[in-house]
Amino acid sequence: MKDNPVVKYLVDQARITWLLARYIYLHICYFCLLMRYALLKVAGALLIEAVKIEYFIKSLSKEDRVMFAASVAVSIYVLMLIAIIRI
Repeated sequence: MKDNPVVKYLVDQARITWLLARYIYLHICYFCLLMRYALLKVAGALLIEAVKIEYFIKSLSKEDRVMFAASVAVSIYVLMLIAIIRI
C-alpha cells in the first residue's frame, strides 16, 4: 500500500496541507499578539492621560465639568465607532 503512487500523493498532500494550516495558524497567533501589545500600549497611555485629566477636572467649576464630561463622552463614542468599523 505504501508503494501505491496515489496513496503516496495523498499522504504528501495531507502533509503539505497540515504544514500550511500550521503556518497560517502561527501567523494568526502572531498577529493577535501584536494587536494585544498595541492595545496594551494604548491602554497604558490612556491611563496616564486619565490621571492628568483627573487633576485638570478638579480645577474646573461645576458647569465646566458638565461640559467637559459631555465632550469626553462624545469623543469616546466616536472612538468606539471607529474601532468597531476597523474590526
